[in-house]
Amino acid sequence: MSQLSDILVTENRSLDEVPHAPDRREPVGFLLRLSKALHTYGLPAYELENTMNGCAEALGYGIQCMSLPTSISMTLLPPQGEPQTYLIRVAPGEVNLEKLRKTTDIAQQVIAGNLSSDNGAAKLKAVSQAKPEYPWWITVLAFAFVSGAIARIFSGGMLEIAAAGVIGLVVGVVALASRTRPLLDHLLPSTCAFLATLLAFVIEHFLLPNIAVSVVVISGLIILLPGLSLTIAMAELATQNMVSGTARLTGAATVFIQLAFGSALGVEVGKLFSFSVQDSSVTQVPFWSIWLAAAVAAIALVPLFEARKKDVVWFLLAALSAFTTVHFASQLLGPSLGAFSGAITVGLLAKLGSRVFSIPGAMIMMPGFIILVPGSVGYRSILALVEKDIVGGLEIAFDVAVIGISLVAGFLISSMVPLPKDRAKDQY
Repeated sequence: MSQLSDILVTENRSLDEVPHAPDRREPVGFLLRLSKALHTYGLPAYELENTMNGCAEALGYGIQCMSLPTSISMTLLPPQGEPQTYLIRVAPGEVNLEKLRKTTDIAQQVIAGNLSSDNGAAKLKAVSQAKPEYPWWITVLAFAFVSGAIARIFSGGMLEIAAAGVIGLVVGVVALASRTRPLLDHLLPSTCAFLATLLAFVIEHFLLPNIAVSVVVISGLIILLPGLSLTIAMAELATQNMVSGTARLTGAATVFIQLAFGSALGVEVGKLFSFSVQDSSVTQVPFWSIWLAAAVAAIALVPLFEARKKDVVWFLLAALSAFTTVHFASQLLGPSLGAFSGAITVGLLAKLGSRVFSIPGAMIMMPGFIILVPGSVGYRSILALVEKDIVGGLEIAFDVAVIGISLVAGFLISSMVPLPKDRAKDQY
């Protein structure tokens, strides 16, 4: 067992502010900052570890790296000298596809030998200091448009679309405010669920009677539902990243519980004001309108994921392909195999786009995930358990697990997710 010669622990701040941290111009300093950037911008554990392995080897270092949702542990073995172990504390950041694209490009240039660690560190700093692609008000409007579009996908009418859009607008404002308020950030799911539920009751009672409240609430909260984290967690478990997958799975479950608590609290407060809501059922709507809603949701996701304006075509392609495949495959094969087919379709598109057009696979994977992931189903499961419908809640939870497994299987089969090296080829 090698002796640990150096340990660096940081909070969620720049490594430049940490006393005695390796200089960013040195290979070690560059590798530490690269791993933190990739983690912050949303790269899953299996891809981050593979990328770091390639960069370290290109710079002449041996490496053992383990990425977790809230930390990165890295042991570097220099050509001469003792091994050095670093532990970096990283708060899960929001997905930023443009910064992730630029950071991944820096890593690939280093792996190819076309960029030194000194120049790479300078480029990383420029990426981190880049201004947001979109002003705050566009991001808030994007929340509203996504919520309204999802309400239509859930067969909501014009009234449900309008109510969901209003709630999405409120959720967007609260989400942006939480970025500078740590306490609100920790309580964001429960706070937004409480406000969304109470606001839906107010809208139904005073403005739009007989709307489908459940559709409005779920659509308004759709961006906060951790369906993406749930599916990535299952993918990490499937690729033998057990610790990261388990931690991410627990984190997704915690968000579901916070959302359910916030909604339950909103219901109880509503009862104090005598808001008696009879949740109306929805009727079947024309397929073309749902298809159009999926396109609107895809366009609105571009500013939410901080992608470039010219990447909207990839968002549309991913979302519409996923939605169309799932819609028709589910009618023929059932929900689970429908999700499986959709995952294969999105995975193949991501692979094709990466090889032919040199775009990051995440450009297609992320919007495709939003359409495919079972976040809303998981939310309904937790709500059923809170309402003491144990059997119904467990049945829905089982459906979530089956759909999630189908998604992961589809992505792995399509080879969209780079798998770790075969164990038989590992050197110990």
